[in-house]
Amino acid sequence: MNLYHLERFFKTAALLSIIFVNIAAAQNLVPELLDQGLKLYSTKDYRGASAYLGQVVDMQPDHDQARYYLVFSLSMTGQYEKSLFHAKKLAAKFPGQKQYTDLVLQLENAINAERKKKEQQRAAKSIPQEVILGGYESLDTPREARMSTATRDIAPPKELTPLEKAVLMIDEEKYASASALLDNILGKTPKNARAMHYKGVIKFNSGQFEDARKWFEKSVEIDSNSFQTVFLLGDCYRAQENYNKAAEQFKKAISIKKDVFAQINLADCYVKENKLKEAEKIYQEVLDKDPDISEAALGLAQIKLYAGYTNEAVKMVNKVLANESGNAEAHYIKAQILLEGHLNEDAAEQAKLALENFQGNLKYRSLYALALIRAYRTAQGLEEAAGIIRQYPDNTDARLAIAEGLIMSGAYSDAEEHLQAVQKRGPNAGVPRLRAMKAVKDGKMKEAGEYYRTYIQLSAGRPKPYLEYAEFLESVDNLEDARQAYEEIAELFKETAYAKTAKQKIAEIEARTSGSSTSGQTQGDTSSYRKGKVKF
Repeated sequence: MNLYHLERFFKTAALLSIIFVNIAAAQNLVPELLDQGLKLYSTKDYRGASAYLGQVVDMQPDHDQARYYLVFSLSMTGQYEKSLFHAKKLAAKFPGQKQYTDLVLQLENAINAERKKKEQQRAAKSIPQEVILGGYESLDTPREARMSTATRDIAPPKELTPLEKAVLMIDEEKYASASALLDNILGKTPKNARAMHYKGVIKFNSGQFEDARKWFEKSVEIDSNSFQTVFLLGDCYRAQENYNKAAEQFKKAISIKKDVFAQINLADCYVKENKLKEAEKIYQEVLDKDPDISEAALGLAQIKLYAGYTNEAVKMVNKVLANESGNAEAHYIKAQILLEGHLNEDAAEQAKLALENFQGNLKYRSLYALALIRAYRTAQGLEEAAGIIRQYPDNTDARLAIAEGLIMSGAYSDAEEHLQAVQKRGPNAGVPRLRAMKAVKDGKMKEAGEYYRTYIQLSAGRPKPYLEYAEFLESVDNLEDARQAYEEIAELFKETAYAKTAKQKIAEIEARTSGSSTSGQTQGDTSSYRKGKVKF
């Protein structure tokens, strides 16, 4: 991956982190410094970002994530020597990895180009004094092409416009002052799209996604070609779990500028809507252009996991972790894989690693809570999930985790309140799954069977619900229907881990029923399965 791609990756990763940053006070100083550094980086305040990230690295020299961002923050402000120092630290820690050795090489080339230019200037006895007032500078572009050849005297920076002052206040998280200044601008120029955009940014950074959405929509009405505004509008919808609306906005953003991270966000929305083929196509398109974009590789790995190709998913995740040991998303997907294999303690550890590398991320926190609950660390898991709900009452993953923990604890009525809250936000396969679990515990097997079939219907052809239903049928001794369900799994999901499990189950059932004239259907009212399809 070249330097430009790495810079784009980290810039967008910082932008996306705004949605998931825990607004509550951090538990210690390092997370606070890191969060502020990432926010400044996302707004291209590279000098501010390097100040905060440098403190993180000073306090925790092994904090690779902070050092990644620090390298680019320094390089974007022309501090190539310092940037090279930290890049060499990463290259030494991860020897032989091309992305780091290439980074070191490009920085060395940039330094050599600077030295050569200075030598030429000395030879001509004309050494212009340079003042870089900020802005985007890519090391892929020769510095000669970025700087004027004319000699310039040092001059004081021109006075900032009211809008620029407001942006600086946002960087410093002085939201009230920034908002007042923006209101003043809008009072004079009511159709100022940029002022509306930054009003949205303030709400966005504060986690007030509904208010942010309204401001971004007002801005887009005036300036429909602002990639940044349309992109953030999509992220507002995504934060509100309205993935259909989010996908619409990301499509619009891509039509303005075919940005790789807008594509990745669109694919993520498709995954949430169970449109796995559409998502897979986008991820593959991104990887065909640049196979080193780990977000696309991990998105594809998650689709493989959902489709039942567990071994492929494991290989893809491990490949990313081999190159990026601190990749939070890779640890998150690995935790999902471990949960599927009922290795709940290991899953909790991986989810915890994801959180350590990306503190505040809601989906990582929710999965960590669920893994704790399934590992029978129920009280701890419920408290973790409850902490999310206190801040974000509409978070469905956290509510489903709480519901599962309450069902395991026998608090069925309390669990149902959370399931109803999730259901109000739209169809969710997790709701009938947990209601089936509750019905089984109540001994209501016919009701449980109905819930399992709804669970399958809402799961868009994923093999896991089929297997859970077949195991349920087997558990109530409805062996004939269970055998047929396993046969269908083996047929529908060939060459997957689920097909292998199904074949083993078929063999076990046949061994149990050999020589018997009946299949032992002691719970006959659960029988509604017919080979070839699930009857709804």
